[in-house]
Amino acid sequence: MWKASDNDYSGYFPSMPNNTGFDFGQAPGLPYGAEWNFCLPTLQDPRQLPPEMTTSPEHFTEIVAAAIQNGYPEHEIESGIASSGWSNQHLLDKINGTVMGFPVIFYAVARNDLSIIRLIVRYGGNVNSSCGNPPVPLLAFAIIHSKTIEWDTTEMLAALLSLGADASVLPNAFYTPFYEALPGAGPDETDLGDMSDLKLQWCKPPDVRSKLAEVLNITQRYHLHQASRLPKPTERQKQVARRNGSENLFGVPYFMIGQRAAVQMLQKHLLHYMLMPRKDPLVLVFAGPSGHGKTELARRLGAILSLDLHVSDCSIVSRENELFGARAEYCGGLSGAPLNNILARNSGKRCIVFLDEFEKTNQGVWNSLLLPFGNGQYEDRRSKKLIDCTNTIWILATNALDWFIVNHCDDNPEIFDDEDNPKKEEILKELVEEMEGHFINNFSAPVAGRVSAFIPFVPFSPAETYVGIHKYLLQLAADVRQPVNESLTAGNIKLIFKFDIALCKTLAKNYTSDLGVRCLKKAVKDRVGVPLSQVYLDTEEPMRDGGPMEEFEVIAVKDKISVKRVLSIL
Repeated sequence: MWKASDNDYSGYFPSMPNNTGFDFGQAPGLPYGAEWNFCLPTLQDPRQLPPEMTTSPEHFTEIVAAAIQNGYPEHEIESGIASSGWSNQHLLDKINGTVMGFPVIFYAVARNDLSIIRLIVRYGGNVNSSCGNPPVPLLAFAIIHSKTIEWDTTEMLAALLSLGADASVLPNAFYTPFYEALPGAGPDETDLGDMSDLKLQWCKPPDVRSKLAEVLNITQRYHLHQASRLPKPTERQKQVARRNGSENLFGVPYFMIGQRAAVQMLQKHLLHYMLMPRKDPLVLVFAGPSGHGKTELARRLGAILSLDLHVSDCSIVSRENELFGARAEYCGGLSGAPLNNILARNSGKRCIVFLDEFEKTNQGVWNSLLLPFGNGQYEDRRSKKLIDCTNTIWILATNALDWFIVNHCDDNPEIFDDEDNPKKEEILKELVEEMEGHFINNFSAPVAGRVSAFIPFVPFSPAETYVGIHKYLLQLAADVRQPVNESLTAGNIKLIFKFDIALCKTLAKNYTSDLGVRCLKKAVKDRVGVPLSQVYLDTEEPMRDGGPMEEFEVIAVKDKISVKRVLSIL
């Protein structure tokens, strides 16, 4: 699998250090109850092992785990797995094997690299794995491990949930309601409910519950809350998605803030599009105020389904040749416009075309789209060859219906109910039905008649704005944690958000539906980013590569945001 060095072999893996908290008397290599500190054993780099070890089928599982832990790139790990020659079932058993008591997928999660976890799952890794006695679930390890590596694992949690991890392995009281602060020691025992279920036994020790409460952030709790309420896909839905290479379709909600109804409508229409015989493409209208996820959902869909995505800014399109490009006989026609070229490149294949600010276009542009929308035919402007667009997913994003959608939500606040209920469903149904009429009034009946579905994007609820704020706080923390570089960009900063829910509630007070996430992003920049740079620059020590990490604390007290330097981490 991997080329070994000529070094002498002195033991396949080093002994566990004495301070790991493992009870070898109970179960060697396995965490046992509260004694485990949520750290994994250190595995030796496969390149330091002799060839007979790295090529031995007997040690396949250990080599994969060690390669993951030692930072091997995704393509090398996949090459090693793919070249194993195992049958599907044998490979499945090996991928779900254990190394020193821990399933391979635990090592993948510990690496905190989404490409690695998706690779292991693609080869059959079980996201609902556990280890120890009582069994500690992978999901819990992903959360608490963030304290060990001192790095955020929110995206890893979202990825695991999107891949089918069961949120019920954590007591519901830890994430419902997700927008209220947890006590330092975790929920009161009276709020935990029935803890007799075997899958919850790992969380019974008080020190484990306090660890979980310490590291859980509002976004993680939001994802867990969502996972506990989203309907599970049926076997037939999964079967249709799998046959169309879209198994990850059901994971889209875990990468969005709010817009649960929009995501569910999108999933429903995509599954119908995959299931039923058809000769026309899927044409969707995403309508709603700016900054509420229209572009984000299209990008997430393209990334999760591994589809080519083309985004056209229609605010600068007044003629059809500005959208599709000039024909071959005209200047520049032979090179082709980006939209023309992506359609030609994906003839007969699935791709996504996102036409942003579609309301800025005109009748001439609409007419040029009638044929591609209607029967999926398009003529390549360069070669005049007929292109098959029947598998193209067209998304028309518009703000033309903002006033109607916002007013409808204001008049029907039940649309923001956390729980699905008949009243909420009726309000959404009325909203969608009326959208078509307003779309015809703003555009034209021929275009509206070719639209497969109208999908509304509604303003955020107050709790969703808190999660939106936290998204930009996490982005800021990731940006400033990078090493100081030659351009003297701020770096080597560890940001600590004390009492994150109070902080997010304070910053979210400036939210307006007119601006959406843009005002949330601005609040984080103005009230956290700018003060952070001021405190950072007030320090006399020069910035330098390889300097120590500096710790800064951000806290909200009585609606005021404080940023202060805590200490240097040597």
